Amino acid sequence: MSSTNKPGDMARRSFWDDIAPWNTRMQDLMQDLWSRSPFPGDFAPSGDMHESDAAFTVELDLPGVDKGDIIIDVMGRRLTVHGSRTVKEHEGVIRHSTRITGTFRYEAVLPVPVDEQAVTAGLKDGVLTITLPKSTTTKATHIEVT
Repeated sequence: MSSTNKPGDMARRSFWDDIAPWNTRMQDLMQDLWSRSPFPGDFAPSGDMHESDAAFTVELDLPGVDKGDIIIDVMGRRLTVHGSRTVKEHEGVIRHSTRITGTFRYEAVLPVPVDEQAVTAGLKDGVLTITLPKSTTTKATHIEVT
């Protein structure tokens, strides 16, 4: 044993060499899990939901998405927006790109039912705005304890 090696150095190096492949696999797994969106799809668009006395308004950032590529479903209190953003044709070689393409999905469960027949949506300047009027047929019922 050389004077620079201490007792146990060989065992320590061997241990770390043995677990290195597992460490790499675990890092890859964690990166994969954290990079996934909470819903199936390549990405979840960013946005905001606002509530007034009469309605909920959802605004989603969807630049580069055509309105024909967006599907909006409302069922009871659940809002689902999904679709796709495709790669635009370019001439020449793309040297750098940070735009996300592929399928997207946004889901929200609203605190109260909405009037499904009165929901409206519009796409302007890359922002999808969905207005969901609150249902007027659902009213609180007062129950007296006997």
